[in-house]
Amino acid sequence: MTAPAADTAFFRDRVVLVTGGASGIGRAVTEKLLAAGAKLAVWDLRDDRLAELARTYGAQVLTRHVDVSDKAAVDTAAAEVASRLGPIDHVVNNAGIIGRRMTVRELDAAELERVLAVNLKSAFYVSSAFCRHTSDKPQRSIVGLSSIAARTGGMVGSIAYATTKGAMSSFTVALAKELAPAVRVNALAPGVIDTEIQNDVFADPKQIAAMADVIPLKRLGTAAEVADAAVWLLSPASAYITGVVLDVSGGR
Repeated sequence: MTAPAADTAFFRDRVVLVTGGASGIGRAVTEKLLAAGAKLAVWDLRDDRLAELARTYGAQVLTRHVDVSDKAAVDTAAAEVASRLGPIDHVVNNAGIIGRRMTVRELDAAELERVLAVNLKSAFYVSSAFCRHTSDKPQRSIVGLSSIAARTGGMVGSIAYATTKGAMSSFTVALAKELAPAVRVNALAPGVIDTEIQNDVFADPKQIAAMADVIPLKRLGTAAEVADAAVWLLSPASAYITGVVLDVSGGR
């Protein structure tokens, strides 16, 4: 069964910013919104992926190398988006990293700060910039990326990642209250999704098969399936939903 297309009448000419939007889940969100006629700004650190996105979609997308853990860089890039494309209507705070595996006993302060900065501080910086460069259109929205690791604790050695995702869930609820009723704020909590970042973690096919076996739907999710949920939360189809963290985990 084909997933429903994004609401082209709604998204046409709306300005959407997707962080980490050049690959994985972010790329899937970007492509669905481009197909719906939105004006996209995509920030990423992967210059090769940004270049490929620009070659594929040309003037339809504004691609920029932006370190979202750097507030000054975020503020400068957000001002450019508003100047080039118009006030920002929607944000997908997708950028994130798993980080190097480390236990509390092995704590690496620099690595901890890196994971906190990319996964959590960036959401503050980008959401703040959105508020200063947003439109006055109805049905504006923000979607963030949490993870089921927020409630399961993730794998041993991924404590920094799991902690930031738990904080993202709390951030979502708090920001939803702060920005209501003008802007809705929700988040997705993906499970094990078949993307590069997950394949880097689960490199062994046997390990991937074992992971799939504990998921009630007996398979990994796809980036497109997470993107469908993200676009739905951005759209008026979810108009009475805010402050929600939606699992996209196959029932896990």
